[in-house]
Amino acid sequence: MSDTLVILTPAKINLSLDITGKLPNGYHTMRSVFQTVGIYDTLTLRRTAPDLPMTLTCDAPDVPCDERNLVWKAAVKLLGEHPHGLAIHLEKKIPSQAGMGGGSSDCAAALMGIRKLFALSISDTELHAIAASLGADCAFFLSGGTCYAGGIGEQITPLPNLPRYPLVIAKGTQGISTPEAYRRLDAVQTSLPNHTDNVLDALKKDADTLFSVCGNHFDAITDLSEVEAIRKIMRAHGLNPVLSGSGAAVFAGCSEPQRAELCAQALHAAGLSFVTVTEIVPAES
Repeated sequence: MSDTLVILTPAKINLSLDITGKLPNGYHTMRSVFQTVGIYDTLTLRRTAPDLPMTLTCDAPDVPCDERNLVWKAAVKLLGEHPHGLAIHLEKKIPSQAGMGGGSSDCAAALMGIRKLFALSISDTELHAIAASLGADCAFFLSGGTCYAGGIGEQITPLPNLPRYPLVIAKGTQGISTPEAYRRLDAVQTSLPNHTDNVLDALKKDADTLFSVCGNHFDAITDLSEVEAIRKIMRAHGLNPVLSGSGAAVFAGCSEPQRAELCAQALHAAGLSFVTVTEIVPAES
């Protein structure tokens, strides 16, 4: 067995996100359709001498490389309070504060990679429980693809893979505080649309029908100037802009790659810090 594993960890978008309630512990319940997309971090795991303490490094200076990082927490769950014999390096391409699950994806990859690298006798069911304990999105990334998510996001039901539909995704420099986003959503008095049922009904229809019904409750309370600029440009290209997670990344999908490319050119011209054309990524069989 090799002493080194290199894992590509995908981002996700929420084709739908409906917040359905709040639990006594402060967590919010949801109904959502998660989808992995073709933007990746790279996680490199390397076994070292058993007496050497674990190290975690990252090419992004703002990412903590200690017990605050979900990758570190994953290693602690599998290897004990003071992990040894492992060096981890993380290369970031998924934007932060975007609602695209970069940290959760890295965490899930670390769990699967460490289990394989150290040949740990941990079942898939046990790994799922560990992932769910680390973060609501982490369990989803163990499988990826298209999934329905319930509970606080940890109740994952795989759905049939979608075609590799084109997507344009953009984010400015402004971030969104997740606690503040939830506080603002809690204060909304009017009832918000049920996006998830519409998306589930449209999964087997054509791309333009599906992406026209995608939606997110956080769209109702997010009014950052850069988000508004992205929405305006996407709508001008006949696309339906939707936040991912609690933001601040905005995506739109369509049937023709050319339309996504033209929209991306306009977003680049507007000076957005992150713009990409990518595609839906199915779960590995």
